[in-house]
Amino acid sequence: MNKQPKSSEHVNPNLIPMIDIMFLLLLFFMLGADMGHRELETVRLPVAKSATKDTQQEKEGRLTINANHREQVTCSEYRTKNICRDEAHWEIAFRGRNCTDPALLAKALSDVEREGTLSERRVMIRVDAGAPFGLAQRAMNVCASKGIFKLEMGAAKPKER
Repeated sequence: MNKQPKSSEHVNPNLIPMIDIMFLLLLFFMLGADMGHRELETVRLPVAKSATKDTQQEKEGRLTINANHREQVTCSEYRTKNICRDEAHWEIAFRGRNCTDPALLAKALSDVEREGTLSERRVMIRVDAGAPFGLAQRAMNVCASKGIFKLEMGAAKPKER
């Protein structure tokens, strides 16, 4: 008796066309999605629920960077709503000097470095609630470039209603 050999048919599905189609669909949806609205969204700054008053001991050795609205600029929006998003209307001050330019702030911090190591110093960044977030971010980036990582943010307790 002559037995015929069993032919085993092993069927493997070809997944490459399916993977190609999935990548094309992913590319289509990524390019078709409207992400422009994410750039225009305003940042909602946190509101302090409680605040502790600084003691004199906590203030010693701490550097303070202030970001405030320029007094010589009249801005109707800031006067009525206390919000102004024009960065040209704001200034960053350190030790009474205008340090809005990051290079000036870095130089002013370098001058302080002569008094002691900057990495040990604490820095308080005080920014008006109506200011653009970029001001605080700019001050943080300059501090990081100088090796200062002990940053504190100033907050005021909201008025009771």
